Parts: sequence; C-alpha cells; structure tokens
Amino acid sequence: MSEAMIDLGVVRDEPVAIPPPPRRGLRPLLVVAAVVLAALPGGAAPPPETAPPVIVPAAIDGRMMVREDKLFVVDPGRPVGGPGKRQMIRAYALPDVRPLFEQAVTVTGEVVDVRPVADDLVLVEERGYTGAAARIIAVRPGAAEPLWKQDGVLIGVAPGGPAVFGSDAYLGDDLETPVEWRGVDLATGTTRWTVRKARGEQAVTDSYSGEPRWLFVLGAGRLTAYDTRDGRKAAEVAQPGLRPGASALWPLEGQLLVGSDATGTTLFDTASGLVPVVHADRDLDDYVTGYDCGDLICAYATGGGLTGLDRRTLAPVWSVKDAAYSMWVDGYVFATDPTATGPRIRRSDPVTGRAAGQLDGWQLTIGDGETFYVRRREDGRVWFGVLDPGRLRVRPLVAAEGVTDECLIEDDSLICRKIDAGVGVWRLR
Repeated sequence: MSEAMIDLGVVRDEPVAIPPPPRRGLRPLLVVAAVVLAALPGGAAPPPETAPPVIVPAAIDGRMMVREDKLFVVDPGRPVGGPGKRQMIRAYALPDVRPLFEQAVTVTGEVVDVRPVADDLVLVEERGYTGAAARIIAVRPGAAEPLWKQDGVLIGVAPGGPAVFGSDAYLGDDLETPVEWRGVDLATGTTRWTVRKARGEQAVTDSYSGEPRWLFVLGAGRLTAYDTRDGRKAAEVAQPGLRPGASALWPLEGQLLVGSDATGTTLFDTASGLVPVVHADRDLDDYVTGYDCGDLICAYATGGGLTGLDRRTLAPVWSVKDAAYSMWVDGYVFATDPTATGPRIRRSDPVTGRAAGQLDGWQLTIGDGETFYVRRREDGRVWFGVLDPGRLRVRPLVAAEGVTDECLIEDDSLICRKIDAGVGVWRLR
C-alpha cells in the first residue's frame, strides 16, 4: 500500500524533502490519476451517482496524512508552557472513515508525519521550526506517555527488522554534513546498530517502497552496502577514481547504478551484495536521477528531458524532450507536458520514445500506485476517474464540489481538503 501525505498547514523554515521520481509497482509518494467525463471534452459518459462524502473536521492550519488504510488528521495544537505545545492526532479507518483513536502528543516543533508500524504502535515525526532537527516519538494509542523517543528522520522499517533513522536524512547527500544512520528497535527504542557517513561521503537507501533493505555509502574509491536489518557490512567494492559529490548513486529495484566521469557507469546487482552486471565508459553527467521503466532505466536529464537507458548496455535508446514528470505504466511512458498551453499528459512508446497519444486538459493526482488516475477542474467541480493506459479511455468515478487541489486516492477512497478546511472522503466502490 502506498504512503501519501497532504500538508494542510505550513511549518516555518521546514526543509523540503524532494521525493524520487515515481515508479510503477513501488507505490511512490505521487502516482498519476485521471478522469474523463462525457459532459466534458473527451466524450466520456457522466460519472455514476455516488454517495455524498463523509466530512472529517480539520483546522485550516492543521495537517492530514494517509498511511496504508488509515487517515490521520493533526490539529495545530495549543501551548502547554515554555516552547512546547500539545497536538491531537485523530485516526480513521478507510474507506468507511470509522474513528479509530485520538492521541495527544507534546512537541516543541510540529507534527509533520504519522506512520502506523503495527496495530498498537504509531511513529510520530516532529520537526523543529528553525532547521533540520527532527525527532520520532513512538506512541501506543490510548497510552498517556510515549513509549520512546529518538532524534532523527525516519526512513522506513526494514523488512523483519528495525526502524531505520538518519540523524538528518534530508542532508544525506550533503558532503559537508556527517550523518549517523541507525537501526532502532521498535519495541524499546534501543539503537541496535549504527553506521556513520563521514564528511565528504555520500549515502542513500533503497527506500522507495518504505522498507529500506540496503544502506549504500560512497566514499573515496569505494562503495559499501550495509544490511539495514542488523547494520552488517554486506559488501564492499573498490571503485578507483570515484569521487563523492561528482558521482551518481541511483537505487533501482534490486540494483544500484553508480557513475562518474572518472570511472564510467556500473550497474550492480544488490540481491547478494554488490555484483557488477554491466559497465559502460560513459558517465551520467547529463542526468540528475533515474528509476525503473520495465526493461529500461528512465533517466531525467538536467534540462528536464527524459531518456530511456538500455539496462543491458546503459546506452540511450530514446529521449523525450520537456518531460517534467513521468512514470512507467503498463508498457508505456506517461509524462506531463510543460510546454502545452493547458494541462496535458503525453504517452510515449518505451521502445522508440515516439509519441503514442495524449490527453489534453487532464492532470496527475496522488494515487495508490496500482491504478492510473487523472483529474480535471470544470465548472467549479473536480472530476476524477481511471484511465485505461492502452486505449486512452477514462472510466469516470466521481465529481467533487467545493474542494481544493489537495486530493489523493487511496484504498478505494477519494480524499480531498475542502475549501472550508474540512476533509471530504468519497467511497469509490
């Protein structure tokens, strides 16, 4: 199940984490959504009759998170003396919006995230107002006091293992900032292992799915993989001439792509350590990040274009200009078109990169990673539906009134912030 968050408020001076590009099947933070209706251009039929939404009260400067099959609403809080304040977290089950619990937490900053990690354990992330300081508070719903607290940013929970923290994961690729990575026991908050990224090194986890399995640390002339379940050094390979800061480090599904102008580019298999499977003399200077596209690797170019790299040779197969946002869906590459005068989603053939159709007037919306959604604002309403990627046909779902652009679809529910600050939840099935 995906994880998605809509911010209903503002935390002053909060550093912004830029998520990696979305990938089909890895349940990214943003996944494409679409709706075409018969009364609107595109010839689709009107949406079926749907029940009115359930309205969840929320403050205009509060926050809302959707994690797995739960909706969390966090109030802006009230002072409790000194720099602290007390914020209330309300949880609801989706799609029926059944109240689960209310839990108060005392913080000195602001609650910015809530993650359930077990039926009786929730991890609350607090961020400071004036910098990158972060803290995780473990609470059991209904308990008066937290179970434990740990400084740092939560990256995810390792499969069958501990929660993985970075002392400041938002600066994990900042060469001048040392970062202490930790595995923390969920039951006790005890640190089970520690890996330190020294000044001048790079580090990244394969955390797209929310379950980081590996921590990769790139130092001068070497690349090391650590097992996040126990912190063990699982593999280390020499990379002569590799310079942190001038190197690309892209985690893929079961693989890691490493490249620089000094060493060329190597694709490693990470299933059993760091096993090189292909090497090319070319570097990745023209690209800023990459992700899985079936048999290819989609790489974003510095100027905003998208290139498909052959996974067997790392050679470019095709390029699409002005692909501001893209994803791989059912054998096609879909991307927004920033050059269009209005919203447009382009479809490209992944083998040739040639245009293979487009949808005008439709925008991406946050979804659950399994279905391709879009939306369109028309006559004061926002229309939502499901796109058939192969036929470019849309099955209408619902038309929502009085909502902002802060909407997502999760667990058969459409969840939108209302103009009056409440949260509306529509059942889609």
